[in-house]
Amino acid sequence: MARLASSLLLLLSAAIATTAQQEACASQVQVSSEADLSSLASCSTFSGTVTITGANLNAVSWPALKSLTGSIKVVSNPYLTTLSLDGLQSSTGIISCFNNTLLSAINMPNLKSIGSLEIITAPSLRQLSLPSIQSLNSLKVEDTGLDNSGTTPWSSLPKATDLGISNNKFLKSIDMPSLTAVSGRLVIAANGLMEGKGQGSSLHLPNLTSVSNCTFRHLTDLQVPSLSEVSSSLSFDETNLQTITVPQLKNVGQTLSIVSNNVLNNISFSELTSIGGALLIANNTQLTNVSGFDKLKDISGVLNMRGAFNNVSLPAVSTVQGGMSVQSSSNSFDCSTLSK
Repeated sequence: MARLASSLLLLLSAAIATTAQQEACASQVQVSSEADLSSLASCSTFSGTVTITGANLNAVSWPALKSLTGSIKVVSNPYLTTLSLDGLQSSTGIISCFNNTLLSAINMPNLKSIGSLEIITAPSLRQLSLPSIQSLNSLKVEDTGLDNSGTTPWSSLPKATDLGISNNKFLKSIDMPSLTAVSGRLVIAANGLMEGKGQGSSLHLPNLTSVSNCTFRHLTDLQVPSLSEVSSSLSFDETNLQTITVPQLKNVGQTLSIVSNNVLNNISFSELTSIGGALLIANNTQLTNVSGFDKLKDISGVLNMRGAFNNVSLPAVSTVQGGMSVQSSSNSFDCSTLSK
């Protein structure tokens, strides 16, 4: 009888320990020391929220974690240099890193899919290692120290919902050879600028065919030879592009904006037939000849152009539903070419 009672006690203790571990792996935890993290060390699946913050951590490692359905927030750790999730294979949750000024390396070598990854204000970050990534819902990388010396998570990424790469001052070129579609918002802006100065970065998207909403800023070179569909808006603002060429684009669902590109002298949208919103071309100081819209027929919003144009050629346009305003400071401009 005593032996049975002892066995039952052991089983009960094990059940309590298991339940406690399960609760820990689904809890809300704040980590400010290595001791705090030890309570989660054996969690292979985590569905809660862990917030890592404070001045007592130099490195964070969680090798047992394989699956994340909750969130990991790494916030305001002034001395943190390394974040390692070497065992993590999949995540439907969120990993966010914000305001970690000395964070230099993020390693997730076995991660194949992730719901959301945000890295904002990590000026010392040089290594962002996700060599196995195949699926990513949302990626935001802003104000980091990333340069072109190592691999980046977007180099092998085939698709994304939202993708934003902005204000990374050492990032002079961005290549996404595998990317075919962005179903949400794509923003590439202010990379390769030192203290707001410089030319910007190059951007190569050789296989991108479709995107919903797209913003390109501060670019020195742009290659989008396969882009055929923009379901929402497309903007080229404040770039250092001499030429904007989108040879396969047929439709823009909302607004097409080309504004404040100071060295731009040529535009080519040779297959574009319709714009579901406005066509805005303004303040491009070197653009004296607006052409390259040979097949454009319908503009559902306004046609608004301002600049020093000598010539504006829209030979196939038959419908401008929102009205038209074309202003040129050139004495050589003849607006009669636009009358129908």
